[in-house]
Amino acid sequence: MLKRVDCVFGALLVLASLGHTFGTLKLLPAWSGMWVWSLGAALAGLLLGALNIVRASRSSDTTIAVLTTVGTVCWILVVLAFGRTIGNLFDPRVVGHVAISSVLVIFGVLTLARAAGSAAEAVVARS
Repeated sequence: MLKRVDCVFGALLVLASLGHTFGTLKLLPAWSGMWVWSLGAALAGLLLGALNIVRASRSSDTTIAVLTTVGTVCWILVVLAFGRTIGNLFDPRVVGHVAISSVLVIFGVLTLARAAGSAAEAVVARS
């Protein structure tokens, strides 16, 4: 059940990033500096969402868990910085990305804790 919820939040980050892409293409002048950086941010969100979905199905892979957890924390910081630049930390785009990402960070930490517990059990079993 938790794995499914984890995957759903990864998919929500992908969908939110696709929304970001659509907004960029619709609202910003093509090939402007803001357009390029905005598409880059959308790509970062898409990749983090996809990697979080992969992490959800690979509960013993600590490398991907560390990468997604640290990356998603950084994503939260970027989104909060965006909220600050527009002068509204309660903008729905900011709140949505922060909420989704916060859940993914929690699941990433849980993945790391489970992997650490499994590693400790393996060491004990070999002793």
